[in-house]
Amino acid sequence: MLYSLTDDDFAAAIDIINKNWQLQYTGIVNPDLLSKSGLSERANNLKSDFINHRLKEYVWKESGQVLAILSIGDTSDIDRPRAFEIWRIYVEPMAQRKGIGRRLINFAETFAQNNGYQEIVIWAFRENKAALHFYQALGYYIDKEEYLDEPYQAYGVRLLKKIKNQANKPIDDCYV
Repeated sequence: MLYSLTDDDFAAAIDIINKNWQLQYTGIVNPDLLSKSGLSERANNLKSDFINHRLKEYVWKESGQVLAILSIGDTSDIDRPRAFEIWRIYVEPMAQRKGIGRRLINFAETFAQNNGYQEIVIWAFRENKAALHFYQALGYYIDKEEYLDEPYQAYGVRLLKKIKNQANKPIDDCYV
């Protein structure tokens, strides 16, 4: 089930994100980002982000265990000023390929529809083929590619999906 992120979830959410960075982005991004100090810096930045409520943050829990995190909100892309963005979506590696990611995307899309957005943005690293395939299978299309300089030193790909405004559509009852 999906819940709003609480202070008690911070450590588990950060751990899931850092695990995925190490597993998915080795050989793709600047190796300094995957080092012990890089992971620690990311943890501190994420905790600050969570505390400041910059985005709407959700966690997927089963039997009380956090298995995924979803971060959503307005995009910062200047050329898409009224778009909604899925900023982070990470699933615990042992829980992947069980439909959690798809449920998180469905929730984000419903949230965007209910709030009057007509377009969703997702960024992924170009070499993260599994993520690109996943998003494209859900109807997202590649809009642009650009080199992401420091700190990433990798190519990013922006994916878009047009959605219809369905304001006041009820959100599935599996979300709290």
